[in-house]
Amino acid sequence: MAKIRVTQVRKGKKVTFLTKDKGKPGKTPEEEQWFEPGVETGWEKGMPQGERRQLVLKAHKGDELASARAMQSLANVTTDRETKREARADATYFFSEYKSHPHGIMGRSKQLRSRRGPRITPKRPRLGR
Repeated sequence: MAKIRVTQVRKGKKVTFLTKDKGKPGKTPEEEQWFEPGVETGWEKGMPQGERRQLVLKAHKGDELASARAMQSLANVTTDRETKREARADATYFFSEYKSHPHGIMGRSKQLRSRRGPRITPKRPRLGR
C-alpha cells in the first residue's frame, strides 16, 4: 500500500506525518472481505438499539455470551466507525447482562467471592490474631 501524508492539529500545533493508505472506511470489495460470522443475525447499524439487540440474542438462542462475542468480533474487524461504535455498544451491553446473571461464569465467581469471607494473604495470614 502507498503512504499518504496526514496533517492533524494536536494541542494547537500542526503535525504532519506519513501513514498507510487504508482506503475508504466500509468500502472493502466483496471478494476481499474475509470475516464470516457463522450466525446470520440480521443486525444493521441503522436499526433501533432494542431491535438490534433482540435480533442478535434471538439468533444466538438467548446466549448472552455468544451474542456479546459476536458483536465484539464484528466491532474488531469492521472499518466503518459507526458500525464499530454500535457493535461495541451492543457487545458491552451483552457482556454486562451476562455478568449480572448468576448462571454465568463471571456472575457465579462474584457470588462465591462474597460468600467465602476475607481472603488470607501474606499480609493477613490468619484471622483472630
